[in-house]
Amino acid sequence: MPENSHKPAVFHDIIVSKNDILNCSYESWYSLFGAHAYSRAVVLPLPQEFIEYLESDDFTIPGEKSNPNPQKDSDWDYTPPSRPDPASRFSDLHQKIQETFKSFKYIAPKLNWSAPQDSVWILPGRTMKCSSPSDIYLLLKSSDYINHDLSHAFDEADSVPDKLQYHLILREWKEINPSLEFRCFVRDRQLLAISQRDLNYYPFLEDLHDTLIERIATFFDDVLLPKFGSNSFVFDVYLPKPFTKVYLVDINPFARKTDSLLFTWNELATMSPRDDDVVVRLVTQHNSGRFATKAHSQNHVPRDVLDASMDSSKMVEMLQNWSAMLSKESDETEESD
Repeated sequence: MPENSHKPAVFHDIIVSKNDILNCSYESWYSLFGAHAYSRAVVLPLPQEFIEYLESDDFTIPGEKSNPNPQKDSDWDYTPPSRPDPASRFSDLHQKIQETFKSFKYIAPKLNWSAPQDSVWILPGRTMKCSSPSDIYLLLKSSDYINHDLSHAFDEADSVPDKLQYHLILREWKEINPSLEFRCFVRDRQLLAISQRDLNYYPFLEDLHDTLIERIATFFDDVLLPKFGSNSFVFDVYLPKPFTKVYLVDINPFARKTDSLLFTWNELATMSPRDDDVVVRLVTQHNSGRFATKAHSQNHVPRDVLDASMDSSKMVEMLQNWSAMLSKESDETEESD
């Protein structure tokens, strides 16, 4: 029987250090490159009481009364008791958030590494555009991505820090053209690859191929490379018309948990760096089969929940009722035991 000439695929390890993860924390890189960020931001250290609130099952939203307008003909047969305002436990933070809204009309929140993009369905408009502290709390409480920051940020790292300060990042909301946002991959201090972030077909991007390489490579060499502490990382940039200025959006670890978009992580781990040939990958044709699924669609919810999301007070009420119902069922189960 003839030997198989094809070598088996090798799964290449990607080593991520604790410091690599810490360097990509927003407050860390923003202190170095804030002047190049697309949005202004206020960085607030989080007290332990707020972290405990995010991790709890309590969906009482600060500033919202518990079940303020119960509907008489509702299917719910249980009215939850009134609960104290959680903001009383982190009043200083709550006040600082309120003050930030005086400077920024709208805010897009995130924690150290992740933004709650998976829970935008819960707000009117289905974006991270928050107009009140309640909107911020609702997004954060409903997000699996935020839970990742709190519980799994160092899962791929070689070690875990003894202590970690979490931060709430309040970014000024600014509209962005998704077709002009790009993810850039750096390994061993070499810019390897660039992928468009929004995986829809935009014909005009093909004509920008050389411009993208020139602008982004210059930004990497002149701005990021001299100051950033990690040898390998992933950075997101925005290059709006007239395509003369590059804005930094975020920095992520060079790790498999970071979305590789139009590349595979095995490609990125084995790609030979070439100074004069950065690989740019764009969506080159409509492909409804591959890209029909919207980003974060795994977090989409039933229609009645979406309807409630058009009114934040109704959404809060629904979540409180849901939490109370589960609590009641748990109590009844314990009594039957």
